[in-house]
Amino acid sequence: VLGMVAPQDKASVLASGTVYVAPNTGGESFGIVLLEAMASGTPVVASDLEAFERVLNHGKAGITFENENSADLAKVVSGLLSDPNRCAELTAQGKLRAAEFDWSVVAERIVDVYESIRVPGVKVEPDLTGQMIGRLGRGRITPEMRSD
Repeated sequence: VLGMVAPQDKASVLASGTVYVAPNTGGESFGIVLLEAMASGTPVVASDLEAFERVLNHGKAGITFENENSADLAKVVSGLLSDPNRCAELTAQGKLRAAEFDWSVVAERIVDVYESIRVPGVKVEPDLTGQMIGRLGRGRITPEMRSD
C-alpha cells in the first residue's frame, strides 16, 4: 500500500500485509508505525536507525537491514518470506513488544516516576516568577531588574 491510509483503516491495512517494511533513511525519533504494525500482527523489517533498533528491541521483535542498502533489504525480506517459523516468532514477539507501549502501561510508568519523587506531606508551590517577568517586562530582564 502506498499513500495515505485513513486512521480507521490503518490496523486492518497493516494486518493484511505479510511483512511491514520501513526503509526510512533518517529523521526518526521513535517508530510508532513499527509499533502499529507489530500490534496488528505483522512482522517488521526496518532500516537500522537507532530509534528503530530500540523499538524492535535490538532484533528480538523485528529485523533491521543496513540503512540505504537495497541489496541488504532484499536479502532480509527474502529470507523472512521464506521462513514461516521466523515470521510467526516475530509476529508473537512484536505483539508483546507493542503491548509494552500501550498507553495504559506508559501512563502507569509515568505515574510511578512521579510517585518515586514525591515527598509525603510536601506540597509543590507554583513558581510564578516567569509569568510575572513576562507580564511586567515582556520577557526582557532590564538593568533595574538585575540583582547583581
